Amino acid sequence: MVALGISQRLVSRFLTAMRMLGFAPIKEMLDSVVCVSLGTDGAPSNNRIRIVDEMFLASLINKGREAYIGGITNPTVLPSETVLKMATINGAKAVLWDNEIGSLEVGKKADLIVVNPFTWSMVPLQDCIANIVYCMRTENIESVMCNGQWIMKDHKIVNLNE
Repeated sequence: MVALGISQRLVSRFLTAMRMLGFAPIKEMLDSVVCVSLGTDGAPSNNRIRIVDEMFLASLINKGREAYIGGITNPTVLPSETVLKMATINGAKAVLWDNEIGSLEVGKKADLIVVNPFTWSMVPLQDCIANIVYCMRTENIESVMCNGQWIMKDHKIVNLNE
């Protein structure tokens, strides 16, 4: 017998994972009064601290969960605007800092990232928020500002003594 190999399709097989594992009813929680946010664990769970991965997977998993429950795929379940809100203002609300961070408003700390949308990972660029949630990679983040101070500018860490 000749071994030909196999293909492992992890992301595309989330629906099967739903049947085996189950996931929290995020859509129902958001429809109620529960503030749902996104976070990362790093080494304890997946060795990654990438909120961009969490945004993508949150949307994908919840679309799969909804398809498993309802029998059809609904692309409007957990739209990109909601996922971005979960990663920003809802995260601030979860730690009771929403009066200081989580959104760009007068009187709040200026915490923001500058994203380069002109890379292959962001094509096609039709909906900026959808691209951030579904397509963005950490490499797309050009600059980072925390409390009004640049931490990274043009892919270079600033104010670091080398």
